[in-house]
Amino acid sequence: MEYFLFSFCLLLIIWGCPKIGFIKRSGLSAKEIRSLLFFKIITGLLFAYYFKNLSGNHDYNIMNEEGIIHYKLLISNPSHFFNDLSSDIQQYGFRRLFETSNSFWAYLRFTLLYKFIAILNLLTHGNFYFNTAIFCSLVFFGHVAFFRIYYSIYKAHKWKILFACFCLPSLLLYTACIHKDGIIFLCVGMISYIFYRFLSGLNYKKWYYLLIVFFSMLLVFLFRNYVLVALLPAMFVGVAGVSLKWKQRYIFIGCYLVFIVAFFITGITTSSFNLPAAVVQRKADFASLEQGSTSISMNDLQPTITSFTKNLPQAIDHSLLRPYLWEFSRPSVLLTAFELLFYQLLIVLFILYHKKEQKQIHPFNIFGLALFFNMMLIIGYTIPNIGAIVRYRSIYWILIVCPILCNIDWNRLRSVFRPKANAV
Repeated sequence: MEYFLFSFCLLLIIWGCPKIGFIKRSGLSAKEIRSLLFFKIITGLLFAYYFKNLSGNHDYNIMNEEGIIHYKLLISNPSHFFNDLSSDIQQYGFRRLFETSNSFWAYLRFTLLYKFIAILNLLTHGNFYFNTAIFCSLVFFGHVAFFRIYYSIYKAHKWKILFACFCLPSLLLYTACIHKDGIIFLCVGMISYIFYRFLSGLNYKKWYYLLIVFFSMLLVFLFRNYVLVALLPAMFVGVAGVSLKWKQRYIFIGCYLVFIVAFFITGITTSSFNLPAAVVQRKADFASLEQGSTSISMNDLQPTITSFTKNLPQAIDHSLLRPYLWEFSRPSVLLTAFELLFYQLLIVLFILYHKKEQKQIHPFNIFGLALFFNMMLIIGYTIPNIGAIVRYRSIYWILIVCPILCNIDWNRLRSVFRPKANAV
């Protein structure tokens, strides 16, 4: 009976999804929307099976088990379920904002996730696969948000945009089961869509747009507050690209000089907003975790300009070039390396065969590039594990892959091979 009810709910979701206004206005047909949602859910269930039975990553199973514990608490003692955050506040207070342990903020992100799963369990009774299917349906809104952005910018490239927005392997993998990555992707997608409307001069002041931005920012703050450190400067770069009449590369460079100065000025303080110290502490916290099979060595990092500058090449190497094809023999890491190689090849093709007639870059792409670059620096400076690097960066590739696919001159690229074919 439980499986019958869930199957009925799932079919209802797939049938009703194209009728939701935000999705209906995406430019996709009802058949395309249902097919894409079905694809998202099916791949999510396959990845759920992988994480549950084949992968050495037990985070998702642990999350689900903790959700069941909180579900039982919700059923037996609802008042305690909604009030048990007070003990962490009393013990740790509201300081140590960017810490990953011994901090109210560090534990809050997990507690909220457990409670979210517990509420889902009212319908699914803790079934890992049922929870995955519902979560995939929610995250689907993030995919649609990015599709709407890029389809508005590049009308003639629908199929390239569909691939980049709905089919990137690591994005599908790490937004399948309930975890912070899917929530952050959904929130960043909704923020990006409304910010795109602002940059494009479209109506963004509707009350529900402002409400969505507020709650999305709040969730980003609660689940991964350091993402705001990357997101807000990127938004500033996007606004500067619209407001100032300078060449865009000068705006980009100038804004980053300001950010670098501001970043290290916060290091003068002893508060929770000492950003260089927060990065160093986050790196130390990751290093203190149990070493995994894909751990990599990292140089010592100090909260100084000199130390950050010396570590910059290694940070870029870790976030944008690893894993190498020859680095690990595990099939899962090898597949990740091939995916990364594909993205690197796209970047090379863009450099060699980009469309020359395009003079002005859309301000949203400047924002996307800045956000991607900011997150890659944070990831590269702090994470000493290939598996974690791949997971954390998976939700940001869309910001680079989609505009690159649409701005490669594919006709010019194909013409390179035509003379050889004719010669034969």
